[in-house]
Amino acid sequence: MATPVQPTTTNTHVSQNFGKLLEPGLRKIFFQTYAEVPEQFSKIYNVLKSNKAKETDYGLGAFGDWTKRTSELSEVTYGKISPGLERTYIHEAFTSGFMISRELYDDEQYGQMNKMAAALARSGRAFIEKTAAKPLIQAFSDGKSSGSSDVNIYDGKTLISDKHPLVDGGSKTGSNLVTGALTDANLKIALKCMRETVDEAGNLISARAKKLVVPPALEYQAREILNSTQTAGTDLNNTNSVKGMLDLVVYDYLGAAAGGSDTAWFIIDPTLCELNFFWRVKPEFKADEDFDTLVAKYRGYFRFSCGVSDWRGIVGSAGK
Repeated sequence: MATPVQPTTTNTHVSQNFGKLLEPGLRKIFFQTYAEVPEQFSKIYNVLKSNKAKETDYGLGAFGDWTKRTSELSEVTYGKISPGLERTYIHEAFTSGFMISRELYDDEQYGQMNKMAAALARSGRAFIEKTAAKPLIQAFSDGKSSGSSDVNIYDGKTLISDKHPLVDGGSKTGSNLVTGALTDANLKIALKCMRETVDEAGNLISARAKKLVVPPALEYQAREILNSTQTAGTDLNNTNSVKGMLDLVVYDYLGAAAGGSDTAWFIIDPTLCELNFFWRVKPEFKADEDFDTLVAKYRGYFRFSCGVSDWRGIVGSAGK
């Protein structure tokens, strides 16, 4: 009687597990491509980690004016801070991928598999940047539906508004809205607006802008305003009083080409700005192979959320 042939790696895995053989190289290309251009959103966002399904911020009110003692026996007046509104970040998951047949693997001679891994990485990067830009793109009410849940922030107003309600301010409101195109004069109005930012009781909080955020269409105008020796846009020989005050951030995904505006601009105080980005799962690249069809599958996955927890620390103009 013949001796049975014992299974071996060679005659059992008839596909040679080609999908797994490809994975290390495609994984390397994916992550190299993903990181080939510096992130833009992280220049204006607080980038944080999360180990939960969602993150919640709770706002608080603020104390009003102190009470003058009328005598040596006057009792302390105890104030009360009102509870603020809830801000919730729900981490959503996103995927994309591609498939490679065994025949493509055997016959392909033009580097198309490498190109697919690179294209997958680039589309993931672009999606994250576009999503992160939405709070600024939707920051103004112009052309938006009033009351729309995807436009208004936690206080029922758009991110940039002159009517932000104050929970301990009575009828007072806060403003982070200025108007007009990006000019030296309008930038100074915005800087003044930033310094007039108030807390929930209407008290000044000494905000100071450190960044100017613009779309690509305003890059050179912004550089002239920030870097000219004399005041930009005039024939006067006045010293440029904003020179060196602000760092310039050119955010490609704010522009009209990405669904935004070529005229809107913003200034930011990074110590106060509450544009928050939470990584629940950073981008990953995985592979699998179907035994019967010999088709290898490659997919990317990430999970994140972004939004705003406070309107303070950012002042903006729609450029109109």
